[in-house]
Amino acid sequence: MDTLVNAKERLLLIDTCGETAGVALSLGRQVVATEDLVRGSASAEIVSAVRRLLAQVGWRLAELKAVGVVSGPGSFTGMRAGLATAKGLCEAAGLPMAAVSRLEVLADAAALDSAALEDGLVALDAGRGELYVRDVRGSREWLCSSDAFKSMVDGRPVFVAEERVAERLAGCQTVLRSLHVRDALGVVMRRLLAGGDDVSLVDANYVREEGDIYRKAADLGKSSRAGA
Repeated sequence: MDTLVNAKERLLLIDTCGETAGVALSLGRQVVATEDLVRGSASAEIVSAVRRLLAQVGWRLAELKAVGVVSGPGSFTGMRAGLATAKGLCEAAGLPMAAVSRLEVLADAAALDSAALEDGLVALDAGRGELYVRDVRGSREWLCSSDAFKSMVDGRPVFVAEERVAERLAGCQTVLRSLHVRDALGVVMRRLLAGGDDVSLVDANYVREEGDIYRKAADLGKSSRAGA
């Protein structure tokens, strides 16, 4: 994968985890084409969007060097749709894959805008008053309540991608930096240089055990039935 720094390498990027879903094509370190997907309809549109982008720039799937996909955290359905598409394309064309964290993408994008990031935190909405969090000084990612997060910020800058999170963290030193599929390029390239991911083994990045999701869903269902 060390040849990925070559300016002629072609990558497909996929991000369907957040508020703005999309696909993109890059040539070396430059994004050459993008297409946004309608929120909530990514699973139905993503393959057609990839075909349109490839046709637009005159590339074939087999000519790509690899596929990079943002694997979460974020929308459960969005994560699964993007990852399933990336896996299918990689298996069909025999391409390597790089699955990257949306929290790392946010940290990477924010770092381009602010030197203060080296001492900061990044946070994404996890629903139910919770946040997905990553400390820029390490690689650990975790889930916590907004109140618990505010109590541990201790004056450090917090970079967020959603306005509702910025509002929820009123009083903290927040910086709003919206995300787009093109922002994943740098992280994807580093992941590929590190060896990429096994297409058959990579899974969505829930920042919690998948079993916890189903247990919570089951608990919610029981509560709903009990209150009916």
